[in-house]
Parts: sequence; structure tokens; C-alpha cells
Amino acid sequence: MKCKKCQTELEQGVTLCPDCGTENAENGKTGLGAGKIALLVILAVAAIAVVVALFAGGTGKEPAETTTPVGTTAPVQTADPTETVPAETVPATIPADGNPDDVTCKGSYTADADQLADAASTVVATMGDAQLTNEELQVYYWMGVIDFMNQYYGYTSAFGLDLAKPLDTQLSFEGNMTWQQYFLDVALNTWHNYEAMAAEANANGYVLDQEYADYLAKLPDELTANAVSMGYESAEAMIQGDMGPGATLQAYLDYLNVYYLGYMYYGDTLSQTAYTEAEVEAYFDAHAEEYLQNGLEKTDECYVDVRHILISPEGGTTDESGATTYSEEEWAAAEKKANDVLNEWLSGEKTEESFAALAPVYSVDPGSSSNGGLYEDVYVGQMVPEFESWCFDASRQTGDYGIVKTSYGYHIMYFVRSDLVWFLYAEQDMMMEKGNAFLQEILEKHPAEIDYSAILIGEVDMSLAG
Repeated sequence: MKCKKCQTELEQGVTLCPDCGTENAENGKTGLGAGKIALLVILAVAAIAVVVALFAGGTGKEPAETTTPVGTTAPVQTADPTETVPAETVPATIPADGNPDDVTCKGSYTADADQLADAASTVVATMGDAQLTNEELQVYYWMGVIDFMNQYYGYTSAFGLDLAKPLDTQLSFEGNMTWQQYFLDVALNTWHNYEAMAAEANANGYVLDQEYADYLAKLPDELTANAVSMGYESAEAMIQGDMGPGATLQAYLDYLNVYYLGYMYYGDTLSQTAYTEAEVEAYFDAHAEEYLQNGLEKTDECYVDVRHILISPEGGTTDESGATTYSEEEWAAAEKKANDVLNEWLSGEKTEESFAALAPVYSVDPGSSSNGGLYEDVYVGQMVPEFESWCFDASRQTGDYGIVKTSYGYHIMYFVRSDLVWFLYAEQDMMMEKGNAFLQEILEKHPAEIDYSAILIGEVDMSLAG
């Protein structure tokens, strides 16, 4: 597999490019919560096709400072994964400046199970009628840690994070706070973002789509079943295995309910914005120099979205090296099946939706069969030559279909769309700026107050992540 950004060849199983730091898989190896509650969240979030890069999580900084730089819509790495930063261990009471108004109020927020039980209902933050208790904070805090581990597991040392040492004894890459203080800052920002957007959703009479309401209603039973399959006695025990003794099932469910309501309201509100081609081009031209500094010019280079159903030959002969070859008869059988599947589609509604419905039935491509055979933002050099020749044909139009033979088998193709690379990035940057402004407006409308002195954080053994 090649890196989708710099084209570096990646070894089997490697998803984070060692040269440019780009993540090349939806879900790489995770740390805390691997295959447990984190998986349920990832699967649910992946089903929502809205832009939420701004909304999902805090950054430890004011929202206005989180705007993605023009021409760099992809997340910017905070540290270079190829450079290891030694983890600096500090006493658990340092750094703390005693400022009651920020996360340096305490050098360490760590508490044991008994302390957390006694302070579970203690309110640590308020926003209007919304309150955050220590019990609920555990979920926001450890979900922030889990999200970080999902993205950077295997490269934590590049950020100066030693998983064998407590988070409150190590300075983060910020330099002026420990990792515990950093993740606490993220958690509090995240809670404020979610609650503010949820409050705005409620104020405007926004109702969650039935699909997601049904999902949340069924989640307690799904969590329980998942916990039993993992060997836990209950869903709460599983959650506490991920998030420490202070977390509870109800706190996790409350977290998800607020998250989904605010998340969907944010996405649906932004999706109502549409920019004309002239507006996007004018924006790009106004920032052309900045885009050029990021290697982006106004060219004919395109990204394409395409669906395919892969029919591979069956049988074959495998030699000592592990290579499999197929006879002419086996290739002919695969070709016939591909034509039969195409004819089945042609005899129906001949829509993109009906094509997508056939992918999980017939396609043997594990990378796309479960999502209707869809590959999005395909670029030159990503796929095998025959596949790309069809996709990037200058005459290709939405709705085009056909069959392409590659070394993998016969691909039944459906062309969805194409976008000029420069246009797509400019449009995304415009949406990002609008999203930043929208979020900033909501946060100012719904200010939060935090009592840092009342906060307690439970411990999870980070050395077991993996």
C-alpha cells in the first residue's frame, strides 16, 4: 500500500506514514478501549456524512485559534512522528501556578476510587442549566485520551508521551502543562462545545433524525452484549475498564446523547450553505499565494469518487512463493459473472443506490464492499493503472458504467463524480472558516464557568494500551 499523500510504500499493517505522518486508514491500531466502547463510537460516527472537524473535540485553545490554515484542510501534525521527543518526568505537583482559572490550578488531579465515589456528583462546570459532574468528566477526559490514542498509537513517543508513566508526571508537547492537564483542557473544551451546540439545537427546536435516536435507544443493550462477549460482567464494568473507576454507563450514555444532538445540528446547519463556482474560485484566487506555499495550484488535477464491484477468479494454482495464477477458464468464469451482475443492475432501476446495494452481495473487495463499493477522493497513482485509466478518462461523466479487468479480477464500475483538487480544497476551507465562525458565535452565546479546584480524575493503566 502507498501513502495517500506522499506515495511512500508502506509495510503491511502500517497505517501512519513515517515520512509525512499521514494516516492511511479509517481505524489504525488503537490504545485504550480497542475493540470495546471506542469501536462503537467510531462505527457510529463514521456513518454520519457531515463536516465536523471543528466541532468534535477541544484543542486546549480558544476556538478562534483552531481555524485550519488556508490550503491545509487536512489536520496539521503537532509534532513530527519521525522525531522522538524524550518524555520528561516531573513531580506530580508540577507544573502548577495556583491559578484557579485554568488547568494549572492543580499540579495533579488524580484521585482513587473512593475519592471519586465521594465526589461523583460534585459539579465542576456549568453552562446555563447544563452541569458537568466529576462522574461525567471522566467520560469526556478518557474519550479525549482514547481519541488521541486512536490517531497516534505507536507514535506517542514523538509527542513525548511515555505510556508507562502516569499522565500527571509528564510534560506534554505544550511544554507548560502535564499530559493530564492537557487532556483535561481538551475534555473541558469538548464538553463546552457539545453542550453549547446541543443547547442551540434545543433552542431552535431541532430534533435528532430517527435513525440516530433509534441507535441511541438500542445502545445500552448493545453495550451490554459487547461487554459480555469481552468477558465483562456488565457494560459499566467494561466502561470502567476503559475510563477508570469514576466513569459510569449513564455518564457515557449522556455523553453520546449530547454529542449526537449537537453534532448533527452543527452538521445540518452547515450543510445548508452552498457556494457558487465563482465564489470558490474567487476565494482560491484571493489566497493563491498561501495555497502555492502548500504545493497547491490551479491545475486540471482531479479527485474522483467511484463505486465498483470486484469479481475475482476462483480456484487458481498457488506456487511455493505464495503467488496464485488462474487458468483461462477461471478468468472466463469471472468475466461471465461480472457481466451477469452488470446485467442484473441494468435490468433494474440503474441508479447509484441500486448499484451500491449489489456491492455487499457480490464484491470481494474488503476495502469497499461494505459501503456500496465506494472509493472517494481517488487520485492519480492510488489505484492500479487499468482502474485509473477508466476513472480519469477525460470524457468520463456521472453515471458512466463499465467493466475493467485488472490483476485483481473484473471491476464493474460506476462513476460518481470528479472534483478539481484546488476547487475541493478551497471549498472545504471556506466551509471550515464558516464552521469556525459558527462555533465561536455559539460558544460566546453560551459561556461556561469551571471550578478547577473541584475536579478529580481517575487513573487508567496506560501501559496496557494496545
